[in-house]
Amino acid sequence: MENLNLKFGADPEVFSTVLIDNKHFVVSPALLEKDSGLYFLDQDMYEKHPIYIDEDNYSWMMDGVAWELTIKRPLNSASEIHNILTESLVRLDSFLSGYSWQGHQLNLFTKPVVSINPEWYLPYVNENLKMYQGFIFGCDEDYDAVESNYKCKNRDVSKVLVRYGGGHIHISGIEEFEEFPRQAIWFLSMTIGNFCVINSPYPELELLRSKEYGKPGRFRPQRYRNGEVGVEYRSPSNSWISFSEEKMEELFDWAKIGCFLFKNKRTDLSDKFLNETCQAIIHQDASKSSEILNEIKRSA
Repeated sequence: MENLNLKFGADPEVFSTVLIDNKHFVVSPALLEKDSGLYFLDQDMYEKHPIYIDEDNYSWMMDGVAWELTIKRPLNSASEIHNILTESLVRLDSFLSGYSWQGHQLNLFTKPVVSINPEWYLPYVNENLKMYQGFIFGCDEDYDAVESNYKCKNRDVSKVLVRYGGGHIHISGIEEFEEFPRQAIWFLSMTIGNFCVINSPYPELELLRSKEYGKPGRFRPQRYRNGEVGVEYRSPSNSWISFSEEKMEELFDWAKIGCFLFKNKRTDLSDKFLNETCQAIIHQDASKSSEILNEIKRSA
């Protein structure tokens, strides 16, 4: 297989929660600012993504009700990603241990779906932009490589009682990403998407998320600070950030295979497996996903 000079990144989302009657409820950074003395280090002019932890290789910022990781430089390998993820999660867990919310200890919660009690937030939504961000979906535009009629729209979710944690994966290093990002996502869906279905420890939560944020073809085209063009594959949840280093190596090996198939225009495989992949992801059908990956491995 051709040796591509790929670079990787990720911006997964996790949650701070309190445990009430054996159930985790999300407590957002905005709510911690208001009630627990949390303060930000920096924020954008729209106050959408304040930064609370800023280290050499990564930062943690607010995104909706979640904590979102930013990896500050493109990475060459899964082991680098695993090391930064481990370090950054330990740092966030330690950071949260210094705060509480209304007498409750905070927990670091890394599953793809978390409960929310809107009553904690709604009194502040109209006066606090940061709080408001947690009650709309679709505030930053994305695209869909499969659903041709998809159009990202803002939606009020004040009555929705869960929130979803994404595990978005960034890839650059192929010139064709700029002109053909949708086709690239087809192949990443077939490789990364199916691998995540097979290996997620939370299939029931994945099924719930797939009805909202885990659609098979969701992506954003990206141009990074170093000038490179890439794609952000947005379908996976945050469940892969808990993989072992060995399992993460497998995930990014499949990312490389997807990029190789895209680079070599293997439309015979996308014609054969894309629709089946979409159904496998939507229904979290691990058996079908495994069957597809085995077929791709034999054909690549």
